[in-house]
Amino acid sequence: MKALLLLCWFVLALGAAQAQPTVGKDYLVLPKPHPVSSGDQIEVAEFFSYPCRYCQAQDVAISAWLKTQPADVRVVRKHVVWGKPMEGYARVFATLSAAGLTERLHGAAFQAVQRDKVHLGNEAEFEKWLRRQPGVDATKTMAVYRSFAVKAQVEAAAKFTKDYRISSTPMLVVDGKYVIAAAQPMQTRKVLDALLSKVRAQRNGQA
Repeated sequence: MKALLLLCWFVLALGAAQAQPTVGKDYLVLPKPHPVSSGDQIEVAEFFSYPCRYCQAQDVAISAWLKTQPADVRVVRKHVVWGKPMEGYARVFATLSAAGLTERLHGAAFQAVQRDKVHLGNEAEFEKWLRRQPGVDATKTMAVYRSFAVKAQVEAAAKFTKDYRISSTPMLVVDGKYVIAAAQPMQTRKVLDALLSKVRAQRNGQA
């Protein structure tokens, strides 16, 4: 009986060990950590793009996770910029953020691009789409769209894309150094939770 219990414990321990994220498979470690602006909180950067259909599923999962996220975690979304074709979409996200419309229209923007095939990366098409959104002051929002502040955010997004070496989306970066490889949302959630625990242990001098 004692031997059987020992065997059962070994099997359970082995299963738990195998469930742990693996460097090179589930996540990568950036050769040079990037500074984060989250203070005492752990930053989780979500790199995405509106034209990426996988990003939409990932974003839905992240949005659900945000409702129950720990107080010591801060999620920041970053729209990638790979050259001129992506700048228009990054400007859309920057505009929604600056105008306080992210929670209201971020998901709708994904739907417009993915389902309705609206080219939101084009200024004229974006304005037409805005004017169809109930309760949105399109004229005021377009003034934000054309502002210097939004232009600066797009330039920063391009820099982030390059600095973090983001070559595909969706991508999550934890604490400026751990890059979670693209996977099914459920698997991504497991890896994310494990890395958050890892960072907490590091900050407490336990790892």
